This record gives sequence, structure tokens and C-alpha cells, in this order.
Amino acid sequence: MKTRLSLIIKHKKINLTDQLTEIIEIIIQKTAIFKHVDAGRVLICATSNRKNSRGGTYGKLVPLKFRDGESIQKYNGRYYTIPRILNNGIPQLYIMYFYMPKFFDLNPYDKLRVIFHELYHINEEFNGDIRRMGEVKKAHGFSSKRFNSLFEDALNRFHEYITAAPDAEFLKMDTAYLKKEYNKIYCRRLKLPKPVILEEN
Repeated sequence: MKTRLSLIIKHKKINLTDQLTEIIEIIIQKTAIFKHVDAGRVLICATSNRKNSRGGTYGKLVPLKFRDGESIQKYNGRYYTIPRILNNGIPQLYIMYFYMPKFFDLNPYDKLRVIFHELYHINEEFNGDIRRMGEVKKAHGFSSKRFNSLFEDALNRFHEYITAAPDAEFLKMDTAYLKKEYNKIYCRRLKLPKPVILEEN
């Protein structure tokens, strides 16, 4: 039986965000700590950064709700909301961005580590808010290293599983390989949504 990946190679075109979505769906299915995540409401997108830019930003999770999943937030006397994002008619709760080309030039394990890191930011209630690790440093708590340790065992188990699976081939592809092997490279891009002021009646 031919895999979806083998068919893509045959036609010399690839959609990177579709392939990442497929990988993330498998991660969610196989990983107990992500059983609360509905893959159909997490939109996978790509964005760009300079290959030699400083810093270690390879991915980013953007919540589409405010604290505790609230749709409206009051700030400085005004009310704000985040525009609704639909995918296949389904309202999305999160957008997960991966940075090109830096993310794709990581080795397979580090690609998975970035994906697990961003998935772990999703609130346990899956309500459109982030997982809050503290009142001050909300995203990672007092230590990014400790944050990463919370999913390390699950990451290692999944890496062992997928190494023998067909989808491992996609994780091995870097920017140079993609440009060499494919005539057309596609990805979903979406401008970062920002809160907007609710008009008063």
C-alpha cells in the first residue's frame, strides 16, 4: 500500500503544512498527554525567518481565546475579541506556526521536540487559552528546562515509534533536500490574528 508521502514524491510537489498536520495528528493519537487536544481545531501554518537570524525560535502557539477560554476581554475600559478563524468550516482554537527555514533544517528528533513543546502549551481544558505555568511567567513557569522535562518521556517514546514509520522520511527532509527534490513546495500562511475592539452598540 502506497503512503500519502510516496504519492507526493512521485508528483514532485509537497505541502509542508499538510504533512506537519498529519504528523501532529499521529502524535495526538499516540501520546496520552495530548488526549485532550482536538487536531481539527489546531491550524498548522508556516511563517518565515532568516536562516541565520539569532535566537532559537522554531515554532509558536497562538491561542485564539483569552484567559480561561473567554471570548471577550476588557482592557483599559474597552472590550476586545479575537477574530474567528475557520478551517473547513470549523472554528479554530489555536494556530501553530513553524518558522521557515529554521524549523525544517532541524534533525528529526529536534523537529519533534519543537512540535511537542508547542502542543504542551495547549491548555488542559482545550479552551483556546494556553497552559498557564505560573502567574508571572505564564507560558513556561520559572524554568524552560523544567517545562521541557514535562513531556520528555513522551517525546522519547514517540520518537522511537515514528523512527520505524513511513512518516519518518518527512522529518528527515531539510530545506536543501526539499528544494532539490520538489518542483513545487506549498504551505499554509496566515497573518497573525490580533485582538480587535468590539464596537459599542
